[in-house]
Amino acid sequence: MTNDSDSEKEQRKKHIQNLHAFELFCQHRFEESLKIFADLNTDPANVIGLFPNLLPPDFRNKLQYPAEVPEINGVDLEQGIMQLIEYLTFKRHALMKGMNKDLVFSAIVEGSATIKSKRQLSQIIDTTLLKCYIQTNDALVAPLLRLPDNNCHVEESERVLKKHKKYSELIILYEKKGLHKKALELLLKQATKDESPLKGTERTIEYLQKLGKENIELIFHYGAWVLKDNPQDGIRIFTEDMPEVDSLPKDKVLVYLEKTCRDLAIPYLEHIIECGNQLPQFHNSLLNLYKEKVQTEMADYLQQLPEGQPPAKAGKEPGDLGELRGKLLTFMETSAFYEANRMFVRFPIDGFFEERAILLGKIGRHEQALSIYVHVLKDFRKAEQHCKNYFNKHKEGDCDVYLYLLKLYLNPPESNDQLDDSASDQNMAAVLGLLEQHANEMDTIKVLEAIPSHTRIKDILVFLENVLEAKASGKRRAQLQKALHYQENLLVQEMRIYYQKSKYVIADEKMCRVCKKRIGQSAFAIYPNGVIVHYYCCKDRTVCPVEP
Repeated sequence: MTNDSDSEKEQRKKHIQNLHAFELFCQHRFEESLKIFADLNTDPANVIGLFPNLLPPDFRNKLQYPAEVPEINGVDLEQGIMQLIEYLTFKRHALMKGMNKDLVFSAIVEGSATIKSKRQLSQIIDTTLLKCYIQTNDALVAPLLRLPDNNCHVEESERVLKKHKKYSELIILYEKKGLHKKALELLLKQATKDESPLKGTERTIEYLQKLGKENIELIFHYGAWVLKDNPQDGIRIFTEDMPEVDSLPKDKVLVYLEKTCRDLAIPYLEHIIECGNQLPQFHNSLLNLYKEKVQTEMADYLQQLPEGQPPAKAGKEPGDLGELRGKLLTFMETSAFYEANRMFVRFPIDGFFEERAILLGKIGRHEQALSIYVHVLKDFRKAEQHCKNYFNKHKEGDCDVYLYLLKLYLNPPESNDQLDDSASDQNMAAVLGLLEQHANEMDTIKVLEAIPSHTRIKDILVFLENVLEAKASGKRRAQLQKALHYQENLLVQEMRIYYQKSKYVIADEKMCRVCKKRIGQSAFAIYPNGVIVHYYCCKDRTVCPVEP
C-alpha cells in the first residue's frame, strides 16, 4: 500500500469504512451506521436498500451488498426507520443546496454503479421519506407533499397512498403534480362513501376554487355534480373571494349556470354586481332573471288568491314572491347600468306596472310613468317621489315632471261619464298639496293655464304666495348680485386707470438692467419701482433683481 497513490489510499479507506458501516447496520446499530454513511457520502439508494420494502423490487434487486442484508422487523425496524428519516432529511437539504454541483457518491460494494441523476435521487429520497412517514408518523405526509420542491415519484407514491387509504394525501399529490382530472375523479368516487374523509362536496368545492381560468372546462365538468347535489354551497365555486375564482371568465360562467342550474344564476349575478361589475350584459341578465322568476311565482300567487280579494302591493306579497319582487324593484331603481329601452319590451303590458313605471322613468317618458302611478296604481306618494328623483330644471323633459303630474291630477280618467266625488276630492287635495310644496319647481304661467278657470283664488292662495315670495326673493338676489358686479367693475376700472397713468418709453438705447443688453423689440417687464428688464430676465415678479 505504500506505493499506492493518495487517491487510491483514500478510496480504499472509504471502502473499508463503508464495510464497517454495513457491519454496524447488520448489528442494528443504525445511528452509528447511518452517520458513517452520511460522512462518507455513500449513495443514498444503497443505504435505503438496506431497509425492507422502501425501494421498488426491480430497482432494489440491482443493488449489491458485501453480504446478505439481515431482515429487520418489529421495534428494530421502527428505530431504524426513525434514523433513516433523519439521514434522508439531511441528504435532502444537502441536495437542494447543491443543485448546481455534480453528484459524486461512493458505493458500499466497490465498483458498483451509483446514481448520477439529481432528479432521480430527489425522487428516491422524497418517495422514501413518504413511505417512512406513513410507517412512523403519517401526520407528516401532507406537509411533505405540499413542499414546493417536492419530487415524489407519482406512480410509486400513488400506489403506497392507495394501499394505506391515504386519500386526502393522494389528493395533495395529484394537485401538486397538476393531475387535476385524477384528483377530481377520486373526489367524485369518495364523496359518496360514508367512511371516507373526502365524503360530501366540500373538498371538491375547495379543489375547484383553486384551479383558475386555465382549467375552466374541468371546473364546468366536475362542478356539475356538486351543483346538483349541493347548490347552496356549490355556488361558492364561482363566488369565493379568491384570485383564482375572480379570474374565471364571467360570461362563460353565467352561460354555464343558466344551462346547468338556472336558479344559481341569480345569486352569481348578484355577487359579481355587488363586487362592482358595471357591464350592461350582466345587469340586463339579472333583471331578466328576476322578472322571469317573479312572473312564474306571480301566476301561482294570483291563481291561489281568493275571488274578490285584490293582490298585495308590489314587493309586499307573501313569502318568497314578496322578497324577490322587492329585490327586483330595488335593483331597477338603484342600478344605472342596465339598458332600460331594451328591457322595457320584455315586461308585459297587463302586469308589472311598478316595474314598467320605473323603466319609463329611466328612458325619459315621465308622463307615461306618472300616469301609471296616478291612474293605475293610485299611489300619489310614489308619483311625487318619481318627480323628486328626476326633476332637473336644466334638462329638457325633466324640468316639467311636476307639471306632468299636476295635469294628471287635474285630468283623471272618468268612469261612467261622471267622476266619483270622493276620487275628485282626493285629486283636488293632491293638486293643492303639489302646488304648495313644489311651487318653485313648476313654470307659473303653465300652471295657471292648466288650472281650471272655475278654481277659487283662496284654494290656490298659498301657491300664489309661495310664487310671489320666490319671485321677490329672486329679484332681491338679482339686485344684490348686480350691485356686487357693479362694485367689482369699479374696482377693475380703478386698477386699469392706476396702471395706465404710468408712461414708459422704450428708446433704442434702453438697456435691460439684468443682462445689460438693449431691449429693442423684445418683450419686457416693469417692476413697481420702475426698473425695466427683458421678460425672460424677470425670474421673480415680486423681487426686483437690481436697485432702481
